Amino acid sequence: MSVKEKQQKVCSLFTHLTSISKTVVPVAERDPRLHGIGKLPQGELFSCFHEKVLAEATKLYETLYAAKDFDDFMNLAKQARSFANEGLFVYAASVAILHREDCRGVTVPPIQEIFPDRFIPSETISLALKEVTNHPDKDIVVEIESTGNILDPEYKMSYFREDVGTNAHHWHWHIVYPATWRPEVMGKVKDRKGELFYYMHQQMCARYDCERLSNGMRRMIPFHNFAEELEGYSAHLTSLVSGLQYASRPEGFRLIDLKDVDVQDMTRWRERIIEAIDLGYVEDENHQQIKLTEENGIDILGSLLEASYESKNKLFYGSLHNWGHVMMAKITDPDGRFNENPGVMSDTSTSLRDPIFYRYHRFIDNIFQEYKATLPVYDKKDVSIQINYKFTYIEL
Repeated sequence: MSVKEKQQKVCSLFTHLTSISKTVVPVAERDPRLHGIGKLPQGELFSCFHEKVLAEATKLYETLYAAKDFDDFMNLAKQARSFANEGLFVYAASVAILHREDCRGVTVPPIQEIFPDRFIPSETISLALKEVTNHPDKDIVVEIESTGNILDPEYKMSYFREDVGTNAHHWHWHIVYPATWRPEVMGKVKDRKGELFYYMHQQMCARYDCERLSNGMRRMIPFHNFAEELEGYSAHLTSLVSGLQYASRPEGFRLIDLKDVDVQDMTRWRERIIEAIDLGYVEDENHQQIKLTEENGIDILGSLLEASYESKNKLFYGSLHNWGHVMMAKITDPDGRFNENPGVMSDTSTSLRDPIFYRYHRFIDNIFQEYKATLPVYDKKDVSIQINYKFTYIEL
């Protein structure tokens, strides 16, 4: 089968996902390898930061990756598409396609084309639908509606935070480097994944600060206190799958305990990680000390902070980054009593829209800086490059 034919088949998996499937494969007819898929209901927002939800997504992408050939992969994917949560399916199928050998050359459709509602304000989508209805035979161009105004000082940065390409990049990075990637199952090692987690997010924050300075604004103030009042934000996004808006966050809200994690847990995890940096080592699950060396320290800390499958002791050091995203996304409905959608911080394709994303990641970055301050300065041999030249002489 040619790459073009495979591409056409793959693209069919990602069409019309904003409407709930009407043809669900009956349980009795499902492939037994898909047992356990479908726990997260269709219509709900998928979050790869939430541990339980991510576990289901991991099972699905590992199953799709392990399919014996491309036809088997397509059969499994078509079945899963009919009953799995839409966002979870796209995440898992994308991870599998990116890493399967028989999908080399096949491109995962851009997330902004699969779920445009994650990138385009609901007012703009509503206006576009009206224009298409009134002028069905014309090509329609509508301007994207503004999501704020100058009463909010952070509105100056909306052009950067709400950029489609920037948010799509963040989503794509997290499918290239899934937090739950298991080398022994996938057969591939993601070299320095923890270090790259630090590097990518640090670079995004650095660029954000540069944009702020160019707009006459001060550098962002890092998040630093789990009891502090947060700035407000409204994304003006509505999920086309559920019809519910992404939750807005009024000014002055604080983090609140969730069913699965407390604010005290977050504080405790931060203190333990800072203590590990001061001691120069982390303890694994068997209470063995693992030194934070110049070569592996950043990588180990990145795995702890995210926290990924490579975390040396997830039970002790927790999941500071991922649960931070979830707590901020659910800040207005922490116990789910109002059945609201979470805020944009719950999703890798939308979280960059929120100003708190950058402040929270600067908080995470500053923990890395605590570690980097313990490293010795470079000496000459660390920065010198030895070049050996070879010359060939030809006698004329």
